[in-house]
Amino acid sequence: MKNKLILILALVVGLAAAGGIYFFLDNMQKTYREEGDFVKIVAAKQRIPAKTMITDQMVEIKELPAKYINTDAAVDPQEVIGKTVKSEILPGEQVLRSRLAGAKGSSEGLSYMIEPGKRAVTIAVNEISGVAGQILPGDRVDIMGTFDNQGILTTLILQNIPVLSVDQTTDTSGPGENKTQARTLTLSVNPDQMQPLVLCSEMTTIRLALRSAADNDILNLPMTRMNNLIH
Repeated sequence: MKNKLILILALVVGLAAAGGIYFFLDNMQKTYREEGDFVKIVAAKQRIPAKTMITDQMVEIKELPAKYINTDAAVDPQEVIGKTVKSEILPGEQVLRSRLAGAKGSSEGLSYMIEPGKRAVTIAVNEISGVAGQILPGDRVDIMGTFDNQGILTTLILQNIPVLSVDQTTDTSGPGENKTQARTLTLSVNPDQMQPLVLCSEMTTIRLALRSAADNDILNLPMTRMNNLIH
């Protein structure tokens, strides 16, 4: 009987302590809210391994006291969704911008810039084929090839292809004052576009056309034959 009373007393004390802690934390939270000192940040809902692209199911918005917020914490899910994490993020942890692969990718490596399912392929260009050196990382291009197949013809091979890097730079601001003529472009292509691109760059003459930054349309253009230009 005595043991039961001790057990019941311990249970009551435990519940009282738990209730006291709950009311203390709830009161502290209300105080912070009343003082306007709560901040919304993006936190991980689950473990996010390194080199994983963040989806909307992986993160959530949490409200925390401002004094506990890291100044580098993302505050909008759109800042992190679609980005790749450089190191593991644990459940409940604030998602820091510095833990994400940047848009330029200069410090993380090219692999962080490649979208899942895409591949990076490098082609050689010169002043003519490379649009007089006006192409920058982040631009999109169309690629044409000229063939000699029972008569010379030019056809549109690939369209709206993202440029990942120019020579060895991924800096979207370009080379600046020390600008030199680009010799290579690294493009982001689908796996089924890799072989046509490599074949054309190796065996034919290719020419790039720079797209408007706002133009993503895919056109259906017939090939142009030399014979059609001669009347």
